[in-house]
Amino acid sequence: MLTRGAVEDLIMQHLSREAGGAAPAVKKRGGPEKKVFLSDWELRRLYKPGSRTVQVPSNSIVSPLSLDWLDYNGITVVRGN
Repeated sequence: MLTRGAVEDLIMQHLSREAGGAAPAVKKRGGPEKKVFLSDWELRRLYKPGSRTVQVPSNSIVSPLSLDWLDYNGITVVRGN
């Protein structure tokens, strides 16, 4: 199974061949701590099993599905860096 990084590498290799060997300048996205919108999958990655809180950036938007999952499991969202 290919990981997200492996897929990005394959795309960059393909694009660099079309550009004549020069890879296009692309900024890599930051991790969930720099994102504004947090999906259910990203929030589950931030959650540490056994804890009752999840720390998210103060400017982030948490998806409704994530909020349902957090409420169902009794987990509190802590905003701030």
